[in-house]
Amino acid sequence: MSIPDSDVIIAGAGPAGAIVAYQLAKQGISTIILEKETFPRYKVCGGGLTHKILSELPFPVEEIIESSIYTVRFSHNFQHTFSRISSDPIIYCTMRDRMDAFLLKKATEAGAKILFDEQVTGIQQNKSIVEVITKKNHYYAQLVIGAEGAARTVARSMDLCKNISMGLAWEAEILADPEDIVKYSQTAFLDWGTFPGGYGWVFPKKDHFSIGVGGPASLSTRMMAYYNQFTRSTGIRFLETKSIKSWPIPVRIRESQFHNGRVLIIGDAAGLTDPMTGEGIYYAVKSAKIAAETCSDYLRGKVSSLESYSEHINTELMTELLEANRIKYIFNAAPLRIHELVRENDRVWGGFVKILRGERNYLDVRKGFGKWKSFWNPLATILKYSGEWKEIHFKGKRMK
Repeated sequence: MSIPDSDVIIAGAGPAGAIVAYQLAKQGISTIILEKETFPRYKVCGGGLTHKILSELPFPVEEIIESSIYTVRFSHNFQHTFSRISSDPIIYCTMRDRMDAFLLKKATEAGAKILFDEQVTGIQQNKSIVEVITKKNHYYAQLVIGAEGAARTVARSMDLCKNISMGLAWEAEILADPEDIVKYSQTAFLDWGTFPGGYGWVFPKKDHFSIGVGGPASLSTRMMAYYNQFTRSTGIRFLETKSIKSWPIPVRIRESQFHNGRVLIIGDAAGLTDPMTGEGIYYAVKSAKIAAETCSDYLRGKVSSLESYSEHINTELMTELLEANRIKYIFNAAPLRIHELVRENDRVWGGFVKILRGERNYLDVRKGFGKWKSFWNPLATILKYSGEWKEIHFKGKRMK
């Protein structure tokens, strides 16, 4: 029998991997992170952090915040433009290379070990140990956590990729006229309803803008046309594109198993991303903390399996994500009407801000419909199939 190299091995050093490593190492649990790249490295991501993300992090992160958003400039199909302002910050913006390096440093300072340039290619387990196979080596641990994001090698090896729908996003870092950088330093741009399930955003950073578009992977061939049109519609004087890349967004659409024997998955690797916004950092952090608690309980003999991890994820996170999916179906059926409500109705705008900040959740939206809330689930189901028809129909349209 092989001797474990560590109590826990984590595949992936993004936010999910770094936070679970930090939480475990703080408890004296030996932890190794295997990361396929070398940090710091550029990560494709809008870099928007909500208040609820910051409230879940176990330490302050002010030093990596580049801007705070108070104003959102909305548009529907690049038209009907208006701005709404919040007295408190709605979103905080960072660069993911800085953020990920910062979180990883916290994990290693807590006692976790990081091994770069170690890409996991497979997993094998028996009743007492898990073997992690990389392109270079073999490692052994009592428990393994998959945190590789959308790559999901651990999840695939353990047959934990069921019930996932794929989205796609394109994101760029673009230099702009310095006057516009100052002018929009506290403003995010949001276009929605232009195509089924699609959205575009602009986030201001310290010396440039992050701009991106996202939507169903089934409409991937239409996204660059949307990106180009959205970029022109903002009115920002863009000067030079520093980088532009795409990445997949895995979204879990049903309650599922998130563990298999001695292996569990967290964050994007588990498909724990917001189907409305594509945001995954909050769910990465939250699932990482739940995973750390479960692994600690298991290693200390408080529980005999990792079953409680899947139960907690389904109860604490999937309930909210499934509700977000229902809201997405309803929004996609009448995006212009909801756009108008955000513009005209202070209560709707206030609810929008509170959900982003984490002061309210998606489950609260249904409550606002009073006696009509009993029709919520049937309506969402009907509109789900209507939305799928719209996606098929939209493929045949031509964007300018």
